[in-house]
Amino acid sequence: MVENNYKKMVACMGTLVLFSFHPERKGSVPVDIPTGHHAVSHPAEQRYTLYLTFDDGPSPGSQIVNQLSQKDSLQINVFLVGRNVFLNNKNRDLFRNYQGNPLIELGNHSYTHAGRHYKRYFKDPAGVVADFNRNRDSLKLDNNFARLPGRNFFRMDTLSRDDISNGKEAADMLANKGYELFGWDLEWRRQPGKGIGVHTGAGMMDIVEKMLENKKTFLPGHLILLLHDHELRDEDFRKELEDFIQRAKAAGKFNFQHLSTYPSHHPSPSAIDSDSAAHLLNSE
Repeated sequence: MVENNYKKMVACMGTLVLFSFHPERKGSVPVDIPTGHHAVSHPAEQRYTLYLTFDDGPSPGSQIVNQLSQKDSLQINVFLVGRNVFLNNKNRDLFRNYQGNPLIELGNHSYTHAGRHYKRYFKDPAGVVADFNRNRDSLKLDNNFARLPGRNFFRMDTLSRDDISNGKEAADMLANKGYELFGWDLEWRRQPGKGIGVHTGAGMMDIVEKMLENKKTFLPGHLILLLHDHELRDEDFRKELEDFIQRAKAAGKFNFQHLSTYPSHHPSPSAIDSDSAAHLLNSE
């Protein structure tokens, strides 16, 4: 079963492996991987770096992300949606827990998450920038890490990759304002059809190893894995993720890091443009 699923996802390994998934479209669409980038080297026993990233928090699953980081001493990145923070007091507390966890690195995932209307959202690039500025100011984020809702774009110094859908102009504008956009190499979802439909830790470990060995990630030697906070409420899915983590640790060649160590130039937070009106924490 795992082998068959893997073949479906990576049958074209020689030319293309990465798949990008978008909430407004069914199925999967291949994304080209740029060549010519070189990752920083690691010791032979840890020659690959993995980045665990979680989107759409805070949500009830955020507590599990926190626990997971502390249980396994894992460095994790979360990309937060401001509207979710201010949804209720419980989510505010979850956000504060993230803030107080040194193993968690926070990022900007927009204030509204496009209201789930992605094509319309990205038709207004200036509005996208304002939405990200609002999120930054509301949550008092102290870095410039960002991830577009529903889009897989990279914009970091000279490193760039476009998604197959609209959003390029918005991505360029955000980069010009000082934001660094992080996409992902691999998405793991609980439900088949929304991401890679292999729900075992062993199956994901197999896919990750093959992608890295065949240099089918945005930067060779580095793999950004996308997950979602709320899906960790599924106990079976959570167990498979924990199994994947333990397998990666036991293999001896994987190294979990924050995105702040990702090989690229990171402008200082002061480089972020502040031309939008601030929306303070207590104003929501």
